[in-house]
Amino acid sequence: MKKIKGFTLIETIVVIAVIGLTLPVIFSIFFVLLQQQTKIYRLNTVKKEGDYVISLIGNTIRNEAVTIHSASPSDDTNKECTGDGSLYNSTSSLYFLNKTGLWFGYISDGITIASSSASLASIDLTSSKTKISSFSISCSRRYLYSQPSVSLSFDIKYCNDVACSQTRPEELASLHYQTKIKLRNQ
Repeated sequence: MKKIKGFTLIETIVVIAVIGLTLPVIFSIFFVLLQQQTKIYRLNTVKKEGDYVISLIGNTIRNEAVTIHSASPSDDTNKECTGDGSLYNSTSSLYFLNKTGLWFGYISDGITIASSSASLASIDLTSSKTKISSFSISCSRRYLYSQPSVSLSFDIKYCNDVACSQTRPEELASLHYQTKIKLRNQ
């Protein structure tokens, strides 16, 4: 008599059961890794843009600004932080005069931070992937002979069309930036 080689019904059922138990585990691990990779990408984007903005604004104000003004065009009537112990608070913008007499400033519309100047049109410093909120810029100067300092703070979060509407905390990526910048030139 000839023996038929093959799988019995019980062996086939055991293999299907093992595959049925391991396949969902493998898919869940894959989707968790995919979600973590998305969160890392979003945090990386937020950090990169936030670092760029804070570094650019800080270096430009520190190295170029001579006087601080509350409006443009900058003149003696809107000069701020003159050394009388006053504090100027602004939630939207401050303007600065450089050594050559040209003004520049930073403004926020609640979504982006833009650089504006006398010689160039307004330029957005952030991309469409991020949203700026709680932008605040102010200056203070304690004494007449001390250098004024500019306080800058803002929140930046990842926000494209899909990410802004998501409310799950694990899918949000946001950071808070805050710094003080002391003027060198005066």
